[in-house]
Amino acid sequence: MKEYSSRRLKVGFSDKAREAVRGCDDEENNAGVLTCEDQPMKKSKNHADQKKIVRRSKSYTDKDLSRYAKALRKTTTLEELNLGWNKITLLNKRFNQAISSNSTLKRIYLIGNEIGDRGIAKFADALKQNETLEIVGLSNNQISDKGIASVADALKTNRSIRKLYLSSNYIKAEGAKLLADALRVNASLQECWLNDNDISAQGAEAFADCLKVNQSLLQLHLWGNDVGDNGASFLASSLKFNSSLRMLCLSNNSIGNWGATSFSFALMVNQSIKELLLFDNEIPDEGAERLAKASESNPSINNLDLSGNKISVDVLRLLESYNAIRV
Repeated sequence: MKEYSSRRLKVGFSDKAREAVRGCDDEENNAGVLTCEDQPMKKSKNHADQKKIVRRSKSYTDKDLSRYAKALRKTTTLEELNLGWNKITLLNKRFNQAISSNSTLKRIYLIGNEIGDRGIAKFADALKQNETLEIVGLSNNQISDKGIASVADALKTNRSIRKLYLSSNYIKAEGAKLLADALRVNASLQECWLNDNDISAQGAEAFADCLKVNQSLLQLHLWGNDVGDNGASFLASSLKFNSSLRMLCLSNNSIGNWGATSFSFALMVNQSIKELLLFDNEIPDEGAERLAKASESNPSINNLDLSGNKISVDVLRLLESYNAIRV
């Protein structure tokens, strides 16, 4: 059996990877999202001179959005608005109009509200007009495929959004297909987070077809989507054609030997992927060893996470002994 000498293979579960799939809207903002206290209010009308507003877990409703609509119309400094974990539905017409015309806001986090399909349709119309928002956090908002149709439509015209967070919604295969079709046209989105949805192998196939064309997406997060071996095989095949994707997360997706083997073949061709997260699947010894061997000949891969799979103690020890792996 070959002794794997590369230090790139990681079978241990990294803390960063664990945080990446917890449903937070922005990895860079995790500390703030999880623990921060609300910022003190400045004594200024409508917060128009603030750069960042965080009003989380305040039981705000759409009625409370009116004050922020006024601020968004008047501000020359506001760059971030975090209204996560409230009771907002985004049916406030003034707020959506303000988003349409605002030219300073770069980041908006609306995780854990009650937006649903009606609210996201209104907000998506605003995104078609907005030219400055770069990060849009919409995770955990009861958005189904019907609502995703509006988001996909907005992505066909919006050219500013770089990161889109849609984890923990009700997105299935049809919604995934709509998003994937939009990304055939969109050349600006760099990160798409769809963790904890239900896109299945059909949705994965749609993204695989998209990745053969799209050359701007850098990260695709599909943790917990029941894509299985079929979906993994589709995505692995797409990596043979794609040269832009840097991170692919397919953890907790019931991927076994076939899916792992498919990725081992892909890694022999693809020279751009840097992180492949496959933890918490059903990959056995054979698949793990094939992936390890493939990573040896791939100079770009620096994080291949296989923790939480069906790898025997003997194989784990073997991989660890030649790769300084944290188990």
